Amino acid sequence: MIIEINKQILGGDNLVKKYNKKAVLSGNIIEFYEYEKDIFFGFECRNEKGRGSNMPNKSEDDKKRYREQVLNRSRRDIRRLVNSNIEINSKFLTLTFADNVSDLRVSNYEFKKFRQRLEDNLGIKLQYLAVPEFQKRGAVHYHVIIFNFPYVKNKQLQEIWGNGFVKINKIDSVDNVGAYVCKYLHKDLDDDRLKGKKCYFTSRGLRKPIEIKEKEQVMELQSNLPAEKLTYTSEFRSDELGKITYSQYNLNK
Repeated sequence: MIIEINKQILGGDNLVKKYNKKAVLSGNIIEFYEYEKDIFFGFECRNEKGRGSNMPNKSEDDKKRYREQVLNRSRRDIRRLVNSNIEINSKFLTLTFADNVSDLRVSNYEFKKFRQRLEDNLGIKLQYLAVPEFQKRGAVHYHVIIFNFPYVKNKQLQEIWGNGFVKINKIDSVDNVGAYVCKYLHKDLDDDRLKGKKCYFTSRGLRKPIEIKEKEQVMELQSNLPAEKLTYTSEFRSDELGKITYSQYNLNK
């Protein structure tokens, strides 16, 4: 494998940067990473044919590990997106089909029509994140966070859904809604029926988590956080990066 730094894209070597500390801000949840080895960024990796780096002839173990990494990233991204956009009037819904609708194309179309009917009814553009899953009986259902959701009676919401049942989960007292939502996902994202398809989708314009990679800014931010807001710490190892130290602060606590 030949790794080439594309200087034409970079405009010179000065844009290649590195870091060994990182902070990720997702609303009131702040995560810190410290890496034993530096991480380089600001360049593009290419193989000898000029394409993106790949792993031909992967073993089954390699494929399984890669799949687990993709799923873990998806859960992480869902958690951070939820925490970055959660509001006081946000709601967590589960939409279930009364009929055994198992075709994801059909169910996604029904979800799209539901969203449009709900927006027409409320007179607003919804901000949301939706995760399709398969029930044991084979039917699709949806876990949905709607971030800007005014009060709607469950009966009215069920009529607008029009395909079955709606459950509203109370999240008013949850201090880490992203983690709470991910508990509902379990390992369902690894369903073979979802392979090659989006395991979640969102409305446009959601706020993205903020990443800080400048060492001084990361250290200053962490030093100014109250110790009682620290909710979790761990250490683990990576073949590429060595020891990684992780800590999470929750400003809602």
